[in-house]
Amino acid sequence: MKKILIISLFVLGLIIPNINVKAVDVSNEEELRAAIEQGGDITLTGDIEIKESLVIDKDVNISGGYILMQGDNTLITVNSGNVTFIGVNLYAGWNGEYYDGAYPDNMVKGQGKALVVNGGTVNFIGTSQLFAGNVGLEVNDGIVTGGPRIKAGEYNDNDTFSGGKGMIVNGGNIDLDYLYISSGETALTLNKGSNITLNNENGTNEIYSYEGNGIEVNDGSLVNIISPPIYSSPIIFGSQNAIYLNGGTANLSELVDLSSSSAGYGIYINKGINTSTKGDVLNLKNDFVFGYEEGTTPNFSIYVNPDITELKVTDEKGFLELLNNKLNLGFCSNTNVWVESQTEEERKAICTNLNSNYDGPIESNELKSCTVVYINGNKNVVDEENCNVQIDNNEENNNPQVVEVPSTSAYASIIIATLGIICVIVSVFVMRKMTNKA
Repeated sequence: MKKILIISLFVLGLIIPNINVKAVDVSNEEELRAAIEQGGDITLTGDIEIKESLVIDKDVNISGGYILMQGDNTLITVNSGNVTFIGVNLYAGWNGEYYDGAYPDNMVKGQGKALVVNGGTVNFIGTSQLFAGNVGLEVNDGIVTGGPRIKAGEYNDNDTFSGGKGMIVNGGNIDLDYLYISSGETALTLNKGSNITLNNENGTNEIYSYEGNGIEVNDGSLVNIISPPIYSSPIIFGSQNAIYLNGGTANLSELVDLSSSSAGYGIYINKGINTSTKGDVLNLKNDFVFGYEEGTTPNFSIYVNPDITELKVTDEKGFLELLNNKLNLGFCSNTNVWVESQTEEERKAICTNLNSNYDGPIESNELKSCTVVYINGNKNVVDEENCNVQIDNNEENNNPQVVEVPSTSAYASIIIATLGIICVIVSVFVMRKMTNKA
């Protein structure tokens, strides 16, 4: 009997894992919770407003419809499992209002997180949208792929937002394409040595911040912007700065459009080295070229924190140089036409190969004297001639930090030191004599 029972359990164990979980249609919060607990394919047949946060730790595919939640809560948290969102709209911090049967971008400023990823794998397929008054997407660990569309903050009538952060990355492995972020505060924030890759494979990446930085790369973090122009170049706009380098690194490849408000900068370098790797903060790849929209050239600039004492950058094309105490960047314009570049030494030739116009260098602010700048590993020192004072024995010393000792004093010191050594030898000899007599 025991053998039969054991065999039955063994066979059952083989069969159960192979039973496909039935796809279910859900129309309310109770059905949605039960379906998530079961796992498998879930189709939203209606707009579902939930009262309590949802937690996913199984393999789940959710498609279609809206999931909405009011208040300052997290709508969905993914801890583990393979989770796919297919054309799903998540609203966190939703104000509960509808207009003419449509769903406007109505979130309460500073309330709600649409999606938090603590582990597992999350993939966005189709037009999946995340709306939140506080944070659209937060990634602490796990894998995130696809192309979500994120809007965060309070929606304004002029298609801008106030408050709210689009996406915060604290860890994990993130590879996105066709990413769209529109927020009031910083659109994309990278923390804690995290990294993200933005491709342009299935559409144009667009990142907009109407009150802060487009992309903020903090200590030890890394952002890779790879933009093969299948559609058009990625657009990064920050009211303060398009890219803010705060101890992290930005790798830029191919054509990238950067712009800011009249008071902002294209690239703001706040810390001169990656605080974790001790390497470069800016890496312009061999096929990189700046782009800008016509009329925005004054906003297409570089600013370096004048308190920086060491700055490390890489420029494979040779556009960057230290000139007249400023970091100069030669760049090309005309983002509408793209021709594969060829390896050339002359900057104008580079732009010609890209079928672009050479618009000359952009000058950064003046750097502080004695700041060390490494470009492609080559050391440059700002105002180097005034950093190390050369002492000429034939001239009067004017450097108060260097004190010359007169030669007579030097001779006197040598004599005193010699007499001291003789005294020590005599003392040792006398002590030994006295010890022998005793």
